Amino acid sequence: MPRSGGRSWFARFDVVVPPDHTFGTIRFPKGRPDPNRDFVVKDAETLGGPRAFVDAVNAAAADAPPPRIGAMFIHGFNTNFAEALMRHVQLRHDLAAPGVGVLFSWPSEARLLGYAADREHALFSRDALVETLQLMRRTRLERYNLIAHSMGAFLAMEGLRTLALMGDVASLRKIDALVLIAADLEVDLFRRQAATVLAMGVPIYLLVSDKDKALRWSARLRGKARRVGNVQTREELGGLDVGIIDLSAVDPGEITGHLKVGSSPDLIALVRRIRQGHHSLFGRNAVLFDEGATVLQGTAGLVLAPLFPRNR
Repeated sequence: MPRSGGRSWFARFDVVVPPDHTFGTIRFPKGRPDPNRDFVVKDAETLGGPRAFVDAVNAAAADAPPPRIGAMFIHGFNTNFAEALMRHVQLRHDLAAPGVGVLFSWPSEARLLGYAADREHALFSRDALVETLQLMRRTRLERYNLIAHSMGAFLAMEGLRTLALMGDVASLRKIDALVLIAADLEVDLFRRQAATVLAMGVPIYLLVSDKDKALRWSARLRGKARRVGNVQTREELGGLDVGIIDLSAVDPGEITGHLKVGSSPDLIALVRRIRQGHHSLFGRNAVLFDEGATVLQGTAGLVLAPLFPRNR
């Protein structure tokens, strides 16, 4: 659901992943699109409005094997719509995500110097996100995960906090888990937002790394030492009851380390192994340990291990 110029719209896209695709990468067309090499939009349809969106989600759920579950993805800073769409498709393909996939796209400036403007655009999109989450409540999905990356985590938290303050329990109960990847959020702000959301029964999981170069830059820009995506312990968050998965030891496969779950072939392989065992990292059947987990390099590749706060 992109939002542009103050207007929300809904659409359905069918994207082809090339047969020689390498996990952790996206190959955009250069010149004439080639579905044998590139990520290519095979078909697109503008939906007539909210009711058509609900119908489209229900149709996709009916075509998928049970249970009727799904995931909504919110992109981060410096990401245009085409990039957000292809990243959403790549993540679902590489991580073998089950169920129905929904992308919520907000109008990023899609340039490095547009950081301040992007934050305003994300905040401006809060009402559209709330509307979409309420529409997801009306679908036949049993539950879904809300997954947000970078600055998208700020938007996700604002949207869920708004629903909580509205007392919209039904929309919040539909969300099996909130997963924040490399959250570009100020720690004290997150503590206030999360307390309200957790009180409404929505589990929150953080994928973090203390080697995330993009978040280090964001922290320096604000004169702060840390962002939420850099923390490693609940103590740093005031003891909030959130799950933390520490990805610091994972080779990101690219220079910034800002989206390891989408760029690291080893991490993608680990997630696929977990899914093959019919387990989930997030939600009611989460494969987590006490306060969370850390991903370590083992003899057979990456493995999950219990996460213990480093100041104990």
